[in-house]
Amino acid sequence: MDQKIYGFILDSAAVEKAKLDIGNTFDQGIGVLLGESANYLVNKAYLKDTRAERLEVSANTRLAGTMEVVYDANTVKTPAVANLTTEQQARIFNIIERCYTKNTITDEQLENILTTDSIYQGYVISSYHRSAEYVSGTLTSTENNTPITLRMSNWFEFSFNMNEDTLTFKVWVSNRAFATQYPHVTITNVIPPYDLNKLIDPATLSKLGNLTILEAGSSYIFNKTNLELLSRDQNGIHIFTTKYVIDSRTAIYIPFALPYCGATVPSSLDSRRAIRSYLEANTTLIPAELEEIFPEIYIDNRFYLIPLYDEYTARAGKDFYASVWNAKHLLDRAYTLYPEVDVEFINEKLEILTNAQNKMIALALPDPNNSEVFSIRASFPTYQDYATTDAGFKYMDGDAQEFSAKLARAVAIVNGLSSSNEFTTTYSGDLQYVVFSQGAAEYLILDRDSFNQLVEGV
Repeated sequence: MDQKIYGFILDSAAVEKAKLDIGNTFDQGIGVLLGESANYLVNKAYLKDTRAERLEVSANTRLAGTMEVVYDANTVKTPAVANLTTEQQARIFNIIERCYTKNTITDEQLENILTTDSIYQGYVISSYHRSAEYVSGTLTSTENNTPITLRMSNWFEFSFNMNEDTLTFKVWVSNRAFATQYPHVTITNVIPPYDLNKLIDPATLSKLGNLTILEAGSSYIFNKTNLELLSRDQNGIHIFTTKYVIDSRTAIYIPFALPYCGATVPSSLDSRRAIRSYLEANTTLIPAELEEIFPEIYIDNRFYLIPLYDEYTARAGKDFYASVWNAKHLLDRAYTLYPEVDVEFINEKLEILTNAQNKMIALALPDPNNSEVFSIRASFPTYQDYATTDAGFKYMDGDAQEFSAKLARAVAIVNGLSSSNEFTTTYSGDLQYVVFSQGAAEYLILDRDSFNQLVEGV
């Protein structure tokens, strides 16, 4: 099993200078995790350097102090790290230190060192990769505390073979780079918009006439909570809105507040899972009963919709989208716009659809990790791109009508024609999506700016 570990290098050879210079321009930003980014790692774990002495950075010169790697234990799903032997940890730190203090030697020279010397045994050939950006740092050596200045990559990664398991380490050297590039986010709390005992009894809540308060929860209730105090050890509070079913005919959308740690806001998938775990742990209802009230928090299937914003004809101030397309052209665009998805999966699962808002074509691809839903057509066989005011709209079944209406409203938002609190936004990597849920899946529609970013990066 391959397990990836994201961590930061702590080095006492750099700590003294960092401590002295906190808060001014001389802070070198290495060796110690400073500032808000220290909150990113919620359940801190430390991989210790078990070596008796450090490697030479030059002839007969070693760095002073000790090293360790700090990471978030919540993000490690296997016991592989805990099962490391003292010898394996020593070899891992030999690799880390050699990559860390690479300085001016070439990548090819470093690769040769890692693959030919037995002190790096376990290193996976050609697994070393590094940042193209650098940070310079001054560290103390064992030679009368002589300072040594090194040029170091902001981050590097490598893989280590443990026979049955492979550990891939991505470790940051630069505090500034870690603060913007660390990929994980951890939701540390869930705050419902109302007393939980009443929230799980929607019929009674409705009779009390409190639905308006629920719908306005993000502005009414959360503002009454001391979120500033709550967020002191967080990096932000994300408001996530989800469907709340009163009865077979009535549903509203209510917000939950999600304090989190990390460089990015929680994804819609992370948000739903956190709310689901919270409700299951803090109510007496079984999952099937909770799903009747909060159907969307049990969704684990996703579709990525990419509208082809750049495929139109402009006429008299209005953009017209074509109704006739070349199949090979659409496939070629899909290969480009879904660069991390296997071609075979795209060939089998890609679907094309238009919407009632502007007839713009969109490529649609299910997440390969979906649990069960892989086709929009199979989910909504009666779907047509009719507006709610069109005569044909009534011939779709209820689920297809709701999907069609939501899709049209979401497309209006990503095209800048409308704004609404109805839908949430989420990120996948650097790309932003407008999200809505219907049936057993959620649908992520790439916004225009992210589309342009994706196309320009190709």
